Amino acid sequence: DGKENKLAGIVSNAGILWGHPLPDLMDVCATGVKRVLDAFVPLVEDDGRVIVVTSGLGPLMHSYSGEQRQAALMNDNDDLAPMMEECLTAYEQFTTIEERITAFESIEFPGGPFAESAPDFHMYGLAKMFGDAIMLRMARNYPTLRVNSVDPGLVYTDLILKMPKYAGMEKEETGAQSPEEGV
Repeated sequence: DGKENKLAGIVSNAGILWGHPLPDLMDVCATGVKRVLDAFVPLVEDDGRVIVVTSGLGPLMHSYSGEQRQAALMNDNDDLAPMMEECLTAYEQFTTIEERITAFESIEFPGGPFAESAPDFHMYGLAKMFGDAIMLRMARNYPTLRVNSVDPGLVYTDLILKMPKYAGMEKEETGAQSPEEGV
């Protein structure tokens, strides 16, 4: 029956931490999710599982987006690629934070309080927002699968130690959980 050739499930953990330029973040956190899902979801058995590791910053950036953008992100008939390209153009056209804030506001993808205070979070959140939209579309295209997204929260790994806020800190000082403890 071919079932022995099917996967029970997949986990897409495509992601890089903030601090990378938006083109890299989009390539990994959005397009990377699409590549993994496109390649492996057709191999998952009916009633199989699909898990996409994401971030709470994705839904947060979605909530800051203009109403038309929010609707387009949720609409399977709207192509995400042009919206992603608009974000990349807004990012690449300008170099100062002030210019980028204005550019992203003009295309209805403002970063809320993160735009100025934490622009890396804004860029990371945008990439995760598009990854989430890709996951939702895939879930609707494969209704027999059980699709979930998860936000691992703050886990004490070498990744958080690269963040200036946590550099050189012991686990207890960060408030993070170990991978074994989970969050």
